[in-house]
Order: sequence, then structure tokens, then C-alpha cells
Amino acid sequence: MNYRNERMTRGFRSLDAILEGVDPAKFPPLSDCGEGARRIRRGEWGKEACAERPPYRAARGERLAEARRRLAEAGLARLLPVLDQIVLNGKNRKESIRRLAVKWRIPVSSARRKYYRGVTDLTMLFSPNKIKGETLPVKC
Repeated sequence: MNYRNERMTRGFRSLDAILEGVDPAKFPPLSDCGEGARRIRRGEWGKEACAERPPYRAARGERLAEARRRLAEAGLARLLPVLDQIVLNGKNRKESIRRLAVKWRIPVSSARRKYYRGVTDLTMLFSPNKIKGETLPVKC
């Protein structure tokens, strides 16, 4: 075996090794979004019982409703169908584009362009990582 193959093989980890290192506290439904660490830094740990967090799905629905409301208020209601398809299909872009083409009654190539423009606009609005974009505060 040559050096490149050996180096590549050393970089592989088994699935068991990958799953061993998963911290369940970082899984969004189980996480407190860093509230415990903030309380420790402020010296407030143990003063009162932690408040119950709403269920993950409910918080997701509230965030989605807030995003839809902000888009409508900003005059960007044209992005709502793209947002709906992203929420519905996730990373399955082909399915999202196909559904938008049927909904808008336009060719798939046109729907693809409108979809990617919409994704770019949504990223500029909601992602704190984009420069020169209006960023909406991310709530945990």
C-alpha cells in the first residue's frame, strides 16, 4: 500500500467511533442553547429551577411563523413559496423546483432560476454569516 492510501485509511473512522463522540446535549431538541453555560459564567447557577423549554417542534413553528410575518412586512411575499418548499423538502432541491414549476405553471428551467434567486435572498435576510445583508436576530 502506498503512502497516500495509508494516510487516507488512517483518516477513516468506524461508525461506532463516530457515534461515540456525539454529545446529546448539543442535539437541538435536548439542548438548552447554552443557557446553562451563561448562568455559570454569571454566577447564577443553582439559584432557581430552570424554566421549561417549549417542545422543539413548537419552537420551530413559532420561528417559521415569525419568518413568514417578517417577509410579508418587508414586502418580500414573493419569497414565501420558496421558503415553504425549503421547509417541506429540506435539501431535496429538485423536488422543490419541480413543485414550484407546477405551482407557478412555468418551465422547470425558469423555476430553477427563481428558486435559486429566492434561496440567495433568504440567505441574505436570515443568515448572520452573510456580509452586507440584512440579518434577522437568531433566537435559540
